[in-house]
Amino acid sequence: MKHDVYAFDDLPPHGLTEVAVGDLKILLARDGDRVLATGATCTHKGAPLKNGQRVGNRVICPWHHAIFDLEDGGHLQPPGKGCLSRFAASVEGGRVFVELADGAKAHRPDPDPAIRERGDDRIFAIVGAGAAGLACPEELVRGGFAGRILLFAPEGEPPYDRTDLSKTYLTGKKRDEDLPLLPRERLEALGIELDTRRVERLDAAARRLHFADGSELRYDQCFAAPGSDAVPLGLDNADLPNVLSLRDHADASRLKAALPEATHVAVIGSGFIGMEAAASLVAQGKQVTVLSRDPLPFARQFGEAAAGQLLATHRAKGVDVRTGAKAAALEADGGRVVAVRLEDGTRVETDLVIAAIGAAPRVDWLGEVPRAAKGVVADETLRVAEGLHAGGDIAEFPLFGRGERVRIEHWRLAEQQGRHGAQAMLGSAEPFRGVPFFWTAQHGRLAYLGHADGFDEVHVEGDLAANSFTAFYAKDGRIVAALGLGKGDRTPALHALMLSEPAPSRDALASAGWDPAALL
Repeated sequence: MKHDVYAFDDLPPHGLTEVAVGDLKILLARDGDRVLATGATCTHKGAPLKNGQRVGNRVICPWHHAIFDLEDGGHLQPPGKGCLSRFAASVEGGRVFVELADGAKAHRPDPDPAIRERGDDRIFAIVGAGAAGLACPEELVRGGFAGRILLFAPEGEPPYDRTDLSKTYLTGKKRDEDLPLLPRERLEALGIELDTRRVERLDAAARRLHFADGSELRYDQCFAAPGSDAVPLGLDNADLPNVLSLRDHADASRLKAALPEATHVAVIGSGFIGMEAAASLVAQGKQVTVLSRDPLPFARQFGEAAAGQLLATHRAKGVDVRTGAKAAALEADGGRVVAVRLEDGTRVETDLVIAAIGAAPRVDWLGEVPRAAKGVVADETLRVAEGLHAGGDIAEFPLFGRGERVRIEHWRLAEQQGRHGAQAMLGSAEPFRGVPFFWTAQHGRLAYLGHADGFDEVHVEGDLAANSFTAFYAKDGRIVAALGLGKGDRTPALHALMLSEPAPSRDALASAGWDPAALL
């Protein structure tokens, strides 16, 4: 049925417009004399794409930077599951009409189990069922692979959204049953075999996996994305039941179960996981003390001005952040930790300790492959050895267009690498061109784009004190990263620019009033 939804002349030539037909929200994009029509909300968290950044006939989600094709609704880059539905649109008598079938929905599943090919006797193994580990087999299905796909998930459950553990899961907004990215039946429909055996050793030369139960498997291609373990505290009493980490679903479940009996929570460590947990817990009325070894958390990543504002926000929300605080001992009574003693002798009484001092990439099982400082050495295609590719936390790779090697522990990039790894396993020799992006929820959503392992200038555009700004990080005359928060977040437009120019000119951006959209 056709629906008259808008005046053609009122559509901006390069913008995006949302209309509604009943409860269905539709995104309209004018392209010359024609109109493109798709679902209007992101398949990740439902962000309104009308507020996203249009790049030709693509759109970058304003919240978490998923990228969609406006021509067919295709899901080009993560995060999110599924594509936008595409609707037939026409222009008649100066009006835009959209044709909708009965029961039309904003999104459509992707990949479709109906496209799964069969009949190949090859075995492709994916070790690790995190962001990269799930993205890889899905892309293999899209790419027409007809052999067996084995996904090794030692946690014993389908891939789940790890980013929610320190955010909505702790606050109770997301339940255990809401965490899986794909349920078992969906994996089975796609012909992805979930295997819970733990890989103990990989023999790259023989293309063989050895498992903890004594069994083994010969593969034709392998994608390694095992993720990381939480770094242990290394203090006496750290094994007591009220000392917890927050790395996987089991950790988060134990922490969530312990919260009702805890009034005071001590977080040891001031990285992203620790500070996200602190923000989640203080919002629930807990008394939270963060013990940070750093004089200013996140100063190395964000610069002193933005880091100082973030610290002030945490404190204003009620988090007791103690900087330059080094934990020396965990004091116990009755089989539980009752206080953290600092090197200066200060005691911090607590009912619960969260250890959040870092992550240790899981590389010991990888055998004789080239090693980096904390991971493995991958080339521009993410290849580590013949028949072996890697992604996620363990992969050190060349950052496209930047001339440096990096290892980045972030969810969206891991998904990008999973997709690319699958294409490489299927024979592609294209280099990995992913633009790094991540977000962190700390009393608001901070968006970080690019990668800055050091910078020589930070330009803040917007109102830092009002938590509405973009901080641009420049190195050697190029913009290498940006941090955005609130209405002043300009990272979607900068992302659009970085798709074609990984490190835009600092002077060009300054000449454009620090508005990346002006350079598109």
